[in-house]
Amino acid sequence: MNTRLRKLDLILDTITDGVLVVDSQGVVLYANQAAETLLARSPIVGQSLAIPINPDKNSHQDINLIRPNGLAWAEMRSTPIEWDGQSGYVIALRDITERKHMELERQKFVSLADNSMDFIGICDMNFTPFYINEAGMRLIGIDSLEQCIRTPIQEFFFPEDQRFILEEFFPRVMREGHADVEIRFRHFKTGAAIWMIYNVFFIKDSTGEPVGIAIVSRDISSRKQAEAALRKADQHKDEFLAMLAHELRNPLAPISNATHILDMLKLEDTRFHWAKNIIKRQVTHLARLVDDLLDVSRIARGKISLKKERLDLVEVIKSVLETAQGLISAKQQHLNACLPNQPIMLEGDSVRLSQVLLNLLDNASKYSPEGGRIEVDVQRLGGEVEIQVRDNGTGISTELLPTIFGLFQQGTRTLDRSQGGLGIGLTLVKRLVELHGGQVTASSPGAGLGSTFSIRLPTIDEGTTLPVSKTSVPSPNAEMRVVDDNSDVRESNTLLLTANLR
Repeated sequence: MNTRLRKLDLILDTITDGVLVVDSQGVVLYANQAAETLLARSPIVGQSLAIPINPDKNSHQDINLIRPNGLAWAEMRSTPIEWDGQSGYVIALRDITERKHMELERQKFVSLADNSMDFIGICDMNFTPFYINEAGMRLIGIDSLEQCIRTPIQEFFFPEDQRFILEEFFPRVMREGHADVEIRFRHFKTGAAIWMIYNVFFIKDSTGEPVGIAIVSRDISSRKQAEAALRKADQHKDEFLAMLAHELRNPLAPISNATHILDMLKLEDTRFHWAKNIIKRQVTHLARLVDDLLDVSRIARGKISLKKERLDLVEVIKSVLETAQGLISAKQQHLNACLPNQPIMLEGDSVRLSQVLLNLLDNASKYSPEGGRIEVDVQRLGGEVEIQVRDNGTGISTELLPTIFGLFQQGTRTLDRSQGGLGIGLTLVKRLVELHGGQVTASSPGAGLGSTFSIRLPTIDEGTTLPVSKTSVPSPNAEMRVVDDNSDVRESNTLLLTANLR
């Protein structure tokens, strides 16, 4: 008999559930090691166990256990038993503290979810939903939790997005433990798309192991509609700018032609020459503004293309400096250039690169005082070339510097608008440089301390062969026709061309 009891003790001491025998007064007659561990009392035999027991039948209840390290929960089952000739009870205790904590956390989660206006749900680790709050069900047109549980999770999403959810998004959640995405839910009654910020993350137990998946999503349909409206308005703006620039360009051509024709007339009145020069300068300025406006519109709509060829950047810069010298000298400013003696070869559009440099030089002159200093420095840095345009003018404030390349951005505007311009030149510079695979940056110590614009462009080896643009030369006997639906443009072009051919 003693051998059997020792074997029974050995068996009971290997299980994780606590097993006790108590007499009718609750005094412990037997306890295995798991019971002593669970109750945090050792030895416990001979002590009174302050646990309520149903004396008449088997019982099953969850009880609190007060231990030195805090409150614990146990599932208790008790059965009447005869032990050594006296009445008592055998009690089995199972630690359910972790489960209780999870239930309490879930209750808190559900309580918060039921009072939230967001879509909140819980899935098991296989992404099978078993809870959605009332607001979430209303949002997607589900009538009951039972309907939610019966519905495969991919059907919650718009049909075009289901493959992404199953093949990309959910695997990312499983790898990383969390993920979020803006995606369309499907309204179960109307089939309409509902844009949501879909946040998914693991619910973990105290050991850090994932035991479920929580979903917190917010309806962003209104924001998406506003963004779509802004994109449409932006598209209309680009279309309007393109139309405006074209409409402005039409009358400029005959005016410009007329000024050139006036140059050919031998009129000696000084007032005539004064008026003609004013017209020429202002038409040239206006034509440049319109051209910039057209280019910005083309870039915004992705309709600008570069005519790239193998070219020597040093020669391009020299030509630009000659062109800009007159403008800069007119303000009695000083232009200094430091150029390398060797060619710097790159693949680019010489017209567009000239436009970039002229814009920067024009900007430097515009925002520098009379007698100011403008410097151009060019140097090769590995596989790149850096072009710096520096001035000692008004500089750039710290507030403006982060947005200096934005459309319609300008420095401080005076009441007389003496600087002029539309604030699109630097936007053109940035986008044209980027189309060449380069980048442009601006820096300034502050307002009144000058500024520096730096362009970096990729270079090519001198041995690299690239296509060279070819210009066809008209035959000496070629016939020339002028075609335009604007009579002023047609007639002024005809008069100008025939005058030049005489």
